Amino acid sequence: MWQREESNCFHVSGGCGYSIARGISRTLDMPVSTVSKILRNILQCYPIKITHVQELVPADLPKREAFALQFLARMEVDNAWLWNILWTDEAYFHLQGSVNTQNCRIWTRENPFQMQPLPLHSQKVTVWCGFTAAFIVSPFFFEEIGPSGHVT
Repeated sequence: MWQREESNCFHVSGGCGYSIARGISRTLDMPVSTVSKILRNILQCYPIKITHVQELVPADLPKREAFALQFLARMEVDNAWLWNILWTDEAYFHLQGSVNTQNCRIWTRENPFQMQPLPLHSQKVTVWCGFTAAFIVSPFFFEEIGPSGHVT
């Protein structure tokens, strides 16, 4: 059973805001469950997931609304139209050292809503894939020419 010990709370409080529960757990040699309970119940810290987003500016709103309305209007005219769309996506894997933040959480009392600028044109590998209702277009890897030569 978990017990509240002031010494545990003091040690864990040092990790609130910049670390993860597992890291604090390893450092203090405490179970992860104890660290999580202290962070949530006593220190009122909650995990904030880091996400990469594109900043939307007010000028984007009319363009987004126009696209949505055109899409809906086209569906009303021809319902089968959706089945002829090639849906695509691409992912960039940056080579300058960007970290995958999929499993990264920051424990804090309030969401910081911080932005971290990233370079616009860094070396990267591009992976592209597409699909329709009938088939999948296999992933393709694209080479880019960077300052140090080909990137594959």
